[in-house]
Amino acid sequence: MRNHFKIISLKFIILGDALGWFSNPLFLVDTQISTLNSHNVSEYQKTAINTINNKMLKSLKTKNFTLFSDAEIEFSPGLNVIIGENNSGKSHLLKLAYTVAAIWYEAAAEHQTIPGKISSKGSKSWWQRRMAEKLVGIFKPDKLGHLFHRDGGRQKAQIEAEIFATNQRLKFAFSSNTQKEVEILQTPIEFPSASPIFLPSKEVLSFYPGFVKLYDDRELTVDETYPDLCKALSGFLLKGSKAKQYTTFIKPLETIMGGQLKLKEGRFYLKPSGKKEMEISLVAEGLRKIGTLTYLAANGSLKNLLFWDEPEVDLNAKILTQLASSLIELVQKYDMQVILATHSFFLMKELSVQIEISKGNIPAQFISLVPRQAQVEQGGLLEELATITVLDEILAQDDRVQQLFYEGQL
Repeated sequence: MRNHFKIISLKFIILGDALGWFSNPLFLVDTQISTLNSHNVSEYQKTAINTINNKMLKSLKTKNFTLFSDAEIEFSPGLNVIIGENNSGKSHLLKLAYTVAAIWYEAAAEHQTIPGKISSKGSKSWWQRRMAEKLVGIFKPDKLGHLFHRDGGRQKAQIEAEIFATNQRLKFAFSSNTQKEVEILQTPIEFPSASPIFLPSKEVLSFYPGFVKLYDDRELTVDETYPDLCKALSGFLLKGSKAKQYTTFIKPLETIMGGQLKLKEGRFYLKPSGKKEMEISLVAEGLRKIGTLTYLAANGSLKNLLFWDEPEVDLNAKILTQLASSLIELVQKYDMQVILATHSFFLMKELSVQIEISKGNIPAQFISLVPRQAQVEQGGLLEELATITVLDEILAQDDRVQQLFYEGQL
């Protein structure tokens, strides 16, 4: 890790001004660095956290799971930004959290008595079977035991999740030999009120027609986040006052798309104002991702918890600026918990700036995965992290450019 204190004041402000990346320079101070590696939410965020009581993910502890030998993540009830280099476990962490949240929500229906339906009443055997099925569906290993950490020895993989407000916990374990069921160690008695949404890095609108049935009827290598998202997109649109409450969120994104997303006869179209409908396959991939977000809001699927893997893919900086504002709005206005993983320093910084100018009104956590040091760094702002790999590479590139200039090669 390079010394940020030596480079920020001398070089980084020049980069920021020259390239227009930042609305204010990135500074680090000793009092902020002291919060690194603590698993407590920053003092900066306490005011905002106290105002949110939804049943959202509070923490996730993993032992001997895929890339993680031992990790503990403390989530903010608002915005959570996971960063790290390739193969650091960002997507694995995102998918594990989604799996836990999805089954936790699914269990709510199992506890209900519905006429004409046989319910498991959330039995231990139901938890053991469904958690195993969902893990395999989301991660797509040949068998469940392959999700065991390769250097875990004879110990078991163990996952423990906790939600805010009621401190309810879900805890389970499995070994390298596990195939069909996990070992349930603790189950909750309270449940989220809405299903989580997972947005993968690739868009789904272009292959939406018939995809859920295809996935159910055929063996596909695509993971289960894709049919889950397609099912969420199939919901009927809200109307009346319920639809109006999302207008301020949807309109700026529709302006970027140049129209409104329509679902007609099982296919998506973009309807520009005053023009004919355009097949979604003719729309840029990045705009399809934006359209997915607007449609999920329009049909009421964005209620509780949103996961997004690499939202920056296929999006330019201008769109990312608006997207950052929209994600902040989901947290601030609609009380959603957002957990995303990104490589984009532009998006990280834009989110951090908007959080900072809110003066503590937006609860947030920036989470840096550092695989070589086997640790997790967390902070309420981007500047509170010591390890930002993408920043190191930006500065290293600047060093190389300066060296080439001094050598007369540029």
